[in-house]
Amino acid sequence: MPDRPLTLAIWQQPGVPGEPYTMVERLAALFARGALAGVDLLLLPELWTTGYMDALAVTEGSERPNGVYPAKIAALASKHGVAVAFGYAEHNRSRPYNSAQLVDPTGRPILHYRKVNLWADYERALFTAGDTPSAIAELHGWRIGFSICYDTEYPETVRDLAMRGADLVLAPAAVGREFALVGEAIIRVRAAENGVWLAFANRSGEELGYRFDGQSAIVGPDGMVRARADEDEALLIVTLDPAALPAARAEMPYLHEMRWAAPRL
Repeated sequence: MPDRPLTLAIWQQPGVPGEPYTMVERLAALFARGALAGVDLLLLPELWTTGYMDALAVTEGSERPNGVYPAKIAALASKHGVAVAFGYAEHNRSRPYNSAQLVDPTGRPILHYRKVNLWADYERALFTAGDTPSAIAELHGWRIGFSICYDTEYPETVRDLAMRGADLVLAPAAVGREFALVGEAIIRVRAAENGVWLAFANRSGEELGYRFDGQSAIVGPDGMVRARADEDEALLIVTLDPAALPAARAEMPYLHEMRWAAPRL
């Protein structure tokens, strides 16, 4: 169990497809005005640098993990002493991956993940699916893993992280309004059934006529929402209590009491 609280922020905002420089300038301004004072970790949505629905912008904006804009984000993390987790399009050979990266307060990358479960024909035509579950990184004593958007709708994804000792699951997302159930209920169930903190950072606004749902949230290991955004731009900040982890797992001991049985054929 972590031995100290972790102050977590989620920044939900509309993106600007094809303008990663604008997104990074916005992030620099957010830091400059002191909005993240006292924050240990900032989580940004899925494909934060490129936008989501403009396939050309995603492809042209894809980068190596140490590319121009990941490096600029890492520099901001180092300058302000705040860890930053962000979604981006990773360029690798002929097609990009839908990826997420976590840099620590010195700007050092400590966790990288490629989305395994690609959503619908749009993503499957655009990205190569990852084939490795998220590793788990340690930040300020907290064990942290990634689950990108559609990954989180599969119970196995978060269960696997919990079984490997995750305390906090970071879920950058681009969930549309027609899938409001994800932000309303699924993320709460995933947190409660696994006894983990879960941070759901969704996109908001509209891209090419597609409306994102917003509703970003930070959910405790008991499944209770500690903070939730609406549809507009929002900055959520919550201090995560490590004592909530054993308390929730004692109340709902799914991980401890789970038994596996082979199905009857």
